[in-house]
Amino acid sequence: MRTSVTFSLCILIAGICSILAVFQEDRAWSLISFGLGVILHAFKPKPTKEEALSQSIHSLSQLITFGTVPGMMLYKAILLPNSFLVWVCIGIFASACAIQLAHKNMKFPSKVNKRMSVAAGGSLLALYALIIAKYSILLTTLFVLLLSLLIVFPIRERN
Repeated sequence: MRTSVTFSLCILIAGICSILAVFQEDRAWSLISFGLGVILHAFKPKPTKEEALSQSIHSLSQLITFGTVPGMMLYKAILLPNSFLVWVCIGIFASACAIQLAHKNMKFPSKVNKRMSVAAGGSLLALYALIIAKYSILLTTLFVLLLSLLIVFPIRERN
C-alpha cells in the first residue's frame, strides 16, 4: 500500500508543479512536470479494491495531473479575449475525467466496457494544447468535446 500511495502523491505533486509552471508561463517546466507525472503513472502499481485511501489519492492525482493540467495548458495556449468557450470546454473535460474516475472506483461490478483512460485523454490534450491549439478555436472545441465523450461513454465491443 505504501508504494502505491507514494507514487500517487508524487504524481499529485508533479501535477501541482505543472499547474504552477503554467501560470508562471514557463512551458518547458510545465511539460517536464507533466511528463514526470505520466512516467510515474506508467510505473505505479495499481491499488487493490480494499485500499480505499490509496484509491482516493490515486483518483485525486489523476484528476489534477491529467484532468486539470491539460486544461490549464489549453487555456494558456489559446488566451483569447473572449475565451468563455475555452473555459466551458475545460470544465467539460475536467468533469468527464471526474465522472470516469468515479465510475472506476465504484464497488459493484459492471459490464466489460472499454473507455479511454484519463491519463491517455489528458496526455493527448496536453500535446494538442502545446502544438495545435493556437490555430483554430473551433477545431480545439471539437477535439476537447470528442476526448470528453471518449472518456465518459463506453465503447462497446460487438459480439
